[in-house]
Amino acid sequence: MVDYSKKIAIKKIKKLDDGSQVSIGGWAEHLVHKGKICFLTVRDSSGKIQVTGIKTKLPEEIWDALIGLKNETIVWITGKVKKNEQAPGGIEILPEEVSILNPVQGPVPVDITGRTPMDDGTVFAFREMTIRMPKNKYPFEVKTYVAQATREFFLKREYVELFSPLMVATATEGGATLFPIKFFEKDAFLAQSGQFYKQAAITAHEKVFGIIPSFRMEKSRTRKHVAEFWQIEVEAAFNDHISIMQVLDDMMVYVVNTTIKTAKEPLAALGAKPKKLKGGFPRIPFQEAKELCTGFELEEKVNFEDDFTSPEEAALSRHFKTPFFITEWPTHTRGIYYRVNDENPAISNSFDLVAPDGFAELCTGGQRVHEYDKMVEVIKNQGFSLESYDWYLNLFKYGIPPHAGYGLGIERLVWWLCGLSNIRQAIMFPRTPDILKP
Repeated sequence: MVDYSKKIAIKKIKKLDDGSQVSIGGWAEHLVHKGKICFLTVRDSSGKIQVTGIKTKLPEEIWDALIGLKNETIVWITGKVKKNEQAPGGIEILPEEVSILNPVQGPVPVDITGRTPMDDGTVFAFREMTIRMPKNKYPFEVKTYVAQATREFFLKREYVELFSPLMVATATEGGATLFPIKFFEKDAFLAQSGQFYKQAAITAHEKVFGIIPSFRMEKSRTRKHVAEFWQIEVEAAFNDHISIMQVLDDMMVYVVNTTIKTAKEPLAALGAKPKKLKGGFPRIPFQEAKELCTGFELEEKVNFEDDFTSPEEAALSRHFKTPFFITEWPTHTRGIYYRVNDENPAISNSFDLVAPDGFAELCTGGQRVHEYDKMVEVIKNQGFSLESYDWYLNLFKYGIPPHAGYGLGIERLVWWLCGLSNIRQAIMFPRTPDILKP
C-alpha cells in the first residue's frame, strides 16, 4: 500500500543527507540499461533525478520492474539518497521498492525528454503531452506569479476583484470579432472583454479589477494573436486617462519587479533575464510616434491616420529601452466607450502601453464616456440598436461617475518576461484559427 503522504518533491532531495530514505512519485522519463546496472531518470513537477539500480543488490522482482519500465510510466520509488558527482545534479537514489502506479498503453507519440527536435505544429498538436516538458511548462509557472503579484497590487489599493459573465447579449468591442453561440433559444456571444461589467461594477465598488478571459474571432496567424486570451481588466471611478496611466505605471513596476523576485527558478530555467522597472514610462502622442516611424527603415510608407502596422510597432519598440505609452489616439481607431478629448474632438483620451526590445503592445486603456447623451450617440453611430444596450444605458442614465480603465493581456506580459518567440507559448492550450484541440 502506497503512503502518498510520504512523497517528497525531487528538488528537495538535494538538501538531504547522504543515506536519507525518501519516497518519490513521478514519470519514468528515460531508462538506460547496461548489463547488471540501469539508470532511470524520474521526473516530477519540481525536477528530475537519477535512480540507479544494481542487479546484484536488488530482489529479482524490483530489478525486473526497473528494466521493464516504459517512458512516462507512473512510478513510486522508495530508496536511499546517495551523493554521486557522476550522477546528474550530483545525487541519485538507490531503490529499495518500486511500484508501477499506472503503466503506459504503448509508445509515447512525442519525445518528452526534448532530445528529439520538435516543430511548433507537433508541439501544439500533442499539447496535452508537450506541456510536461520543462521548457514548455515554465511560462505557466511564471504566469502564476504574475497573477499573484497582480492581485497583491490591487488588493493593497482596496480594489475589488471582478468575476464577469463570459456569455453576453451584445458586442463590447465592435461586431466583427464576435463568437456567436446559442443561449437556450436566444442568440448570444462569447465576451470580447469584461468592459461593460467593469463599468457597472464601479457604481458599486468604485475601483475594480479582474483577470478575465476574452474571445475574439480574428483570423490572425501572427505571433501576437490568439482567439482566446486572459486580460488584467481594471476600471476606476473618479479617474481620467492621465491618472489611470499612473495606476498602470505603478502596477507594471510592482508586478514585474515582484515576479522577477518570486519566479527566479522558472525564469532562470528559461534563460530569461527581464530587467527591473523604475516607472515613469515615456508618454508619446500618436502623431509624434508616427513621425518617429518615418525615420525608421520600413518597407511601407507611414500612414498617419491608421493604427500602427506590425513593423512600425516593432521599430518603435526597439527605439525605447523601457515600456512606453502612446497617447492621444485618433477617435476612429478606438472602441465605442472611449471619451473624446474636450479640446480636440479628433483624438480620444486613450493610450497603449508597449513593451521595449522589438516586442508588442501590452495594454490599451483610457477614459470612458460617462454622459448619457454622448453614449446614446456613440451607439447610434456604430449602427447598434439602443434596445440591445438598454441595461448598459441605464448606467449612464442613472448616475455613473467619470471613470477610466485598461485591459492588459496577461499572456503578452508573460511572453515578454520569459523572452518567448510567440504568445502561444505562454498559453497552456492556445486557441487560434488552426488550433481547437486539445
